[in-house]
Amino acid sequence: MFTVLLASLLPGLFWLWYFNRYDVHDKEPFLELVRCLIFGALAVIPALIWEAPFRSMLQGTNHPFIALALSFVVVGLGEETFKLAAVYLAVFRSEHFSEPMDGIIYAIAASIGFSVVENVLYISAFGLAVAPLRGTIATLAHIAFAGLAGYFLGQARFSDRPFSQLLLGLSVAAFAHGLYDFLLISRLISPFVLVFLILGLHYVLIQVIRKAVKSSQGR
Repeated sequence: MFTVLLASLLPGLFWLWYFNRYDVHDKEPFLELVRCLIFGALAVIPALIWEAPFRSMLQGTNHPFIALALSFVVVGLGEETFKLAAVYLAVFRSEHFSEPMDGIIYAIAASIGFSVVENVLYISAFGLAVAPLRGTIATLAHIAFAGLAGYFLGQARFSDRPFSQLLLGLSVAAFAHGLYDFLLISRLISPFVLVFLILGLHYVLIQVIRKAVKSSQGR
């Protein structure tokens, strides 16, 4: 079990270090990042409960409309709602949430906590052979979805209309996550092609990170 936990945790900590480097103006306190990691990990519980009635269908379905509903509503909207709620509850009102860039960093931290627990479950079920794939593609996918939502979370923190920004961020993350899962469940394309989708999402994420850094610079 210790090996499984280590195989899940170490890639997550690496990606947290990697993306935290972009927060160049006002680094977030270590304990705030840990809080987001923990809340993100706990978000797996309501996500599993939400997905439980659809578990057998999530293993694969030949019906495209069912795959569409499962991907966008059950998985995409469900998981991204719980992840965004985790960040909101953990740090949205924190005094350390002091610039737009912080929304991205905190959201990424929560998504890593979520993916670490998810990876533990997958590795426990399918063995260490899946650890490299889970630690890279799956974790980077969660980071991309939540990071994009985190950009809008950062905007919401300093907006007179936070709800609309939060809703927009959730919509973007849920759509990206839903598209990823739909292509995976429906098997319309090779799973290897999904790597390029994740790379494309990370290109967009890096662009919004740069935009958030500039926005933070002007504060």
